[in-house]
Amino acid sequence: MKDTVLKHTLPNGLTILFQKAPYTASASIGVWIKLGSSLEEHNELGYTHFLEHMLFKGTKKRTAKEQAEEIERVGGYINAVTSREYTYFYVTLIKDRLELGLDILSDMVFQPLLREADIQNESAVIIEEMRGYEDSPDDFVYDFYFRNIFSGDSLGRDILGTRESISSVTEKSLKAFYKKHYTTDRMILSISSSHSEKEIINLAEKYFTEMRQVRSKKKNLPVGVDKSFSTNFTRRKLEQVNFLLGADGFARNLSSIIHLILFATIMGGGMSSRLFQKIREEKGLCYSINCFPSSYSRTGIVSVSCGTSKEKFEYCLESIMNELRLVKAEGFSKSELEDAKSNQIGAMSIGFEAPDQRMTNIALQEIYYNRYFSLKERTDAIKKVKIDDLQETIEKIFSIERLHFSGIGDLSKSTINRIDTSI
Repeated sequence: MKDTVLKHTLPNGLTILFQKAPYTASASIGVWIKLGSSLEEHNELGYTHFLEHMLFKGTKKRTAKEQAEEIERVGGYINAVTSREYTYFYVTLIKDRLELGLDILSDMVFQPLLREADIQNESAVIIEEMRGYEDSPDDFVYDFYFRNIFSGDSLGRDILGTRESISSVTEKSLKAFYKKHYTTDRMILSISSSHSEKEIINLAEKYFTEMRQVRSKKKNLPVGVDKSFSTNFTRRKLEQVNFLLGADGFARNLSSIIHLILFATIMGGGMSSRLFQKIREEKGLCYSINCFPSSYSRTGIVSVSCGTSKEKFEYCLESIMNELRLVKAEGFSKSELEDAKSNQIGAMSIGFEAPDQRMTNIALQEIYYNRYFSLKERTDAIKKVKIDDLQETIEKIFSIERLHFSGIGDLSKSTINRIDTSI
């Protein structure tokens, strides 16, 4: 399958990315905006996510119901994601209806109504979404964790905002936010399908040239990001204790993300991983346990998430920490590294066949690397990783005195005081 990316910039500054996926029956389209919750001002908390919701509330051309009906009528699906550093709206549908997807996405992004009545209604919906997160311990602890480990930086803000900020959104304030940030020089139109490059350019020019380019002023964020390797706990009457441990990490680049993913794969990336085998299979201390990296433009972290009963909590935490300390002291074996490499090469190769994963991959590479690394370049980079490279990564992420801890559950104060994450 062809592994190149067409990159074309329209006169209004919007970037088009297209990767052909021959022999596929579906097409995937995404409109990406270089705007996430970490770029919000203090009087705009939650606006990025709020605006994402509002673009599904109808346009001058379609009602909210018609937006959904036109996609679902042809068996497609439409959704959106707000993250800390970007937002995107995406459609996947049968390739013969590519133009319909482009029409609906451009209509949503360029012509949203943003009416006061809809805003007031959606404010209530988002507050209910917040309540849902707060009532779900594994969701709550994730936000709690980010709030604590990035306590001094905008990366630590809740993507949903606060009750106060969401309740105060008005038509005027949201339209001003939209006008400031939804400019075509900050947008990427990412497409993967079996169409020709000429067809893609013609359709993109038909649907994505109507908005004038406005050079948005880039917000200058601090270069360094301080992380808090502290212990934080919220006491609540729950059946389980849900918690996250946080180690150091790196800003996103190809080399660092590969090293971190290989580390996380061996440590807690699947059923054969060290933590899953030791903590769940051998000791029966939890149902699920995971290790994963989070890398951003300025920094990164490596996290371990777990849920266990309050009776087993201390033994569970001690067992996890012992596994992490063992890795810090002895590293990984060459066979573990080779298995992790083949795992990631296999996963990337499988994903390469799906238009929706291609669409996402080329957009993320443009946002973070400003270029495209082919599947071969990425697999070659994985193959080149040596055991010494992984050992260097281990030393860097565990160069702190103790790991960050954030948890929620029904623990006594004395148990909380005994939490030991020294590494």
